[in-house]
Amino acid sequence: MKTRQELKMLARENIKTQKKVAILLILVLCALIFVLGMFTLAPIVLSRGLLRVLRWSPLVLVYWAGLLVIFVMAVNMTGEYIKMSRREPARLEAMFTELKVHFGRKLGGMLWVLLWITLWALISAPVILLALFLMKNTGRGTKLLVLALMGPVHIAALVPAIIKGFSYFLTPYILADCPDVTAREALRLSRRMMDGHKKELFVMMLSFIGWMLLSVLTLGILYVAYVGPYMYTSCAGFYTEVRAKVLAEGTVAPEELAPSTEGRWIVIETEAEPEIEAVVLTEPEIEVEVEPEEDVEIEEE
Repeated sequence: MKTRQELKMLARENIKTQKKVAILLILVLCALIFVLGMFTLAPIVLSRGLLRVLRWSPLVLVYWAGLLVIFVMAVNMTGEYIKMSRREPARLEAMFTELKVHFGRKLGGMLWVLLWITLWALISAPVILLALFLMKNTGRGTKLLVLALMGPVHIAALVPAIIKGFSYFLTPYILADCPDVTAREALRLSRRMMDGHKKELFVMMLSFIGWMLLSVLTLGILYVAYVGPYMYTSCAGFYTEVRAKVLAEGTVAPEELAPSTEGRWIVIETEAEPEIEAVVLTEPEIEVEVEPEEDVEIEEE
């Protein structure tokens, strides 16, 4: 399996060959998220307050419906970065044209990931409730102490959710690359494939922290122009390497991942034709026993 440095170097090389598409994929997705929030949630927050967002309204309903579509578009975008990492031509329009292909399966997989990470994050709920109770019923000095203590405790309580996030990290990649894998099975396969590889992914994510800080300072411009494509292509390369490794080790069988649309991973098992032994019919040897002629004695009269 390639190292983190090798994967990132290959990602930079692959981006150069399709730089325009790599940037547009991120740009379009970010623009859709921004426009969706500006025309749905922003008017509610500005006119009625932040808490109003939690109540049902037509705009909130439109926001959540749009977010579901964006989830599927994100899976399609991931599939194009997988192609890019394999030095195959990626297409911007695939984000839209592939929406009708297995829409429910892709959406179901992403919702399963969101559900399980949320459930694991609820472990920190008692910590939050305790902190709120102490903040409300204690003096000012005690409140500062509560904030100082509960912050690290809250982060520690979120650790299981973070670990599970790494376990389910490959789910969108499997959904995009393996069209015959179901939503729930993609979640299980991601967990199995990431067993023993979470640390490698964690280190790779840490290596992008500096780039992410620079992206914030540039108001996201650097993220769209370089960091986003760089990070997505590196992660796509990571997925390809992990996939190849688990298949080689036998951790996951090829038929579990199912054939991809391009036939890259098809494993065809055919029944061997029975060997037909040629039977040569030979004429049987017929032994003819000839009795010796009897000596005929002729008596003279």
